[in-house]
Amino acid sequence: MSEHAEMGSSRAARTTSDAADDEFERLEAAEPEANPNAPQRHPMLHRLLQVGRVFVVLIVAAAVIYAMVTNWDQILYTFRVLSWKSLLAIVLALACSMFAAVKVWQHLLAAMGTEVAFGHAAQVNLVGQLGKYLPGSVWAFVIQTQLGKRFRIPRARALVALLLAAGMSIVTALTVGAFAAQPLSERWGGWAWLLLLGPLTLITLAPPVLTRIANLAIKLMRRLQLDANLRAKHVLIATGWSFVSWVFLGFHIWLLTGALADQTLRGYLLCTAAFALAMAAGFVAFVLPSGIGVREAILVAGLAPIATTKEALAIALASRILFTIADLVCAAGGVIASKVTLRRHGEHEARTVALSEHRTPKP
Repeated sequence: MSEHAEMGSSRAARTTSDAADDEFERLEAAEPEANPNAPQRHPMLHRLLQVGRVFVVLIVAAAVIYAMVTNWDQILYTFRVLSWKSLLAIVLALACSMFAAVKVWQHLLAAMGTEVAFGHAAQVNLVGQLGKYLPGSVWAFVIQTQLGKRFRIPRARALVALLLAAGMSIVTALTVGAFAAQPLSERWGGWAWLLLLGPLTLITLAPPVLTRIANLAIKLMRRLQLDANLRAKHVLIATGWSFVSWVFLGFHIWLLTGALADQTLRGYLLCTAAFALAMAAGFVAFVLPSGIGVREAILVAGLAPIATTKEALAIALASRILFTIADLVCAAGGVIASKVTLRRHGEHEARTVALSEHRTPKP
């Protein structure tokens, strides 16, 4: 009896696997067709834009390096006043925020019908995000979609999930940023209260709205669109993980401020809100590697109620240094997590199905 059960289970598993393979091949076979009527980009204009982008990156990088050199004593002081336990806690908090971001991407993929093991998602996401340090954050998306092919993650869905994750980070950042309205009102005046409008952007994360946004992105790539709404359960979980990432990111700034900050819930909320707004601005400034320069400027402005400009700049630059270290550590951790997943469970490929298969049957 048990032998028959095992045979049935094995047959069902093969059927599910075959269906997933068919859906993957269907999505990947839908290659975009060239539009003969599309305007051709002039080679000279393209070259000038590339040169201009590199020039902007070099100018901003030079400004950041100059700021680091002129404020090096303050940066060293910031590190010096922190114990090794605090520094370890900061790097750990950053690592937790990055793994929370992996969960966001993993669940957004699942919301579109592609399920991938966390270990493999970590390798793709954490290794691929190192591309953000290259001019033009588009490299991070390119690298991650290419890495995803190894685990049979459809390229279009991988890219759309990354774009949705970035958009979700901005929305949740603007929501968290509302906590900075009252502290910043003393310096920014009435403009600070506009931050209270941030939570209104949460409406864009409603599954029907998010599905339209996803299909618009897929349409621009001339790929097969989603055949049903994104799975609400996974969208909700992804949103929760996005907020969790800000909890850890705010904690690392709160620890960096040390004795400068109000070591209470109020001080923590200000640090979290200020960094969330800084990261959102960095996301928007996608031309610059990892939002360099923009992130620091907004963070300095956000920390104004608890730190001088010189102190806040030192904190921002110290955060940048620790962030880079955490990125490298987590990239290595992602590779290890993928290998452990493969060794323990033998899971190698993502499972992709049509969303219409998950519609709730009508009574």
